[in-house]
Amino acid sequence: MLFHEKIKELDSDIYKDYQVLCGIEEEFLIINKNGRLAKVADEIMVKSAEILEKDQKFLSSLQVKIRGLDAEPSPSQIEYVTLPLPPTSLEQAVKEGRKLLTEAAKQLGVKILTQSLHPIQSDPNPISGTHINVSVQRKGNLMTPEEMRVVYNYLWDYLPEIIGISANSYVYRGNWNNIASNRCANSTVLKSNGFAFIQIPENRPALIPMRYYGRMRYKLKIGFEEDEFSKKVITNNRGDRLVDITPRGPFTNISDDNDELPSRNRIEIRVIDVQYDNDDLLDLAYLCCISAIHAIELQSIGEITQDPYHTTNLENAIANGTKSVFRRFNGTSESLETSISRWIEETKRFQDYLGIKIKNLPDRKLKIDKSQQELSIDYQTRKIEKLRQQGKTYVLIELVEPRIVNDRRGNRYKITAGTQVRGTLEARYDFAYDDLDGMVTNFNGIRVVNNLVVQNLRIPLRENDRILRGQSESESLIDRLFGDFFF
Repeated sequence: MLFHEKIKELDSDIYKDYQVLCGIEEEFLIINKNGRLAKVADEIMVKSAEILEKDQKFLSSLQVKIRGLDAEPSPSQIEYVTLPLPPTSLEQAVKEGRKLLTEAAKQLGVKILTQSLHPIQSDPNPISGTHINVSVQRKGNLMTPEEMRVVYNYLWDYLPEIIGISANSYVYRGNWNNIASNRCANSTVLKSNGFAFIQIPENRPALIPMRYYGRMRYKLKIGFEEDEFSKKVITNNRGDRLVDITPRGPFTNISDDNDELPSRNRIEIRVIDVQYDNDDLLDLAYLCCISAIHAIELQSIGEITQDPYHTTNLENAIANGTKSVFRRFNGTSESLETSISRWIEETKRFQDYLGIKIKNLPDRKLKIDKSQQELSIDYQTRKIEKLRQQGKTYVLIELVEPRIVNDRRGNRYKITAGTQVRGTLEARYDFAYDDLDGMVTNFNGIRVVNNLVVQNLRIPLRENDRILRGQSESESLIDRLFGDFFF
């Protein structure tokens, strides 16, 4: 391994005493038939329950693979979460988790978007991603703090490679801005975490803050038992959980994990953009699994070291994705392809041990570009949309041609040519996209139509309508407060 100091020779195949479990959380955005975000996560939950009630065979299969569906902060977001599984069970779990979501979505007339960002409506939220959780333990034992530290540091060193090979959120706020993972670049909860170390508690009384019946209280710890499980794996002093990669479980300083069972000890990788190809996702999960085994073996003959250029390489991967070039020792550099190829070659023998096979990395993944391409945008009212993007949303417009509009109750109204109308600008986006069995893979183009919102009416605007005046929300508020009314 590139980041390893060897001290002695390997006496035996120590890795054969270990087993690996892996869990996957896939978050998805939900869109309607026009490609806009649809706030129907709760409805998908209900529909999924109905599907499983009617299909006991499907339910029985899911019960040994999927923990459940979870809600996300945005009602246009949903995720499935697998159980901790042997690597050989991951492929079927991913297929069935996605199948449940797409079938429920289809019955509701919506679709599942396999991208981390909506090309227009993520600003930066909502953002979706994929989390991979991996644990490795000696057969019949728990994953110890020392094993957590070793596996974490191994994957921490290779985090730039993981980002580079999975980055595909190129479009942000409608623009192609030459950043491969806008999700990582703009997320407020993917802060960069540090290299892990082991903290051994001092043998003295300690006050430990805790929440008890909704109040912050203390408990007094008198001392500790000197064993492996009295140690803590520390990656940041604040105990932050919402970071790019983190150890999880009660043997960390993450307060959210204090009450978890030790069997939940694991390493969580959170930087992966949503992959719409099952094999691409599974390759990443398998790579994390075989790396966990490799880390245990390497630790038995030496020490995993810290990449001194980690931050630089991380930034490079976020910006350049598969075209990343990483800084190495002695002033040298290395392409992502070269680094991934060496990584897979070093861990190749562990694929057979775990009964898995990496399919697309690195060659096929790098040759077939599956990322979202730059979008063509068809503005129906370019001047008006430019005004709206400048924040001038409160407008007075003269309609050059007559319009027929409907209110929410279906009542029709005719607006004659030359009418001057006051209202608020909005944009409606219609998207062309590729649909593969209910999962939207790529957007092909955007059609932007501006409306003028007046009470409960939406008046479609045209290119030749005349803008008489436009103000921002703050300008309009100042006018209203100080008497110089906008209209």
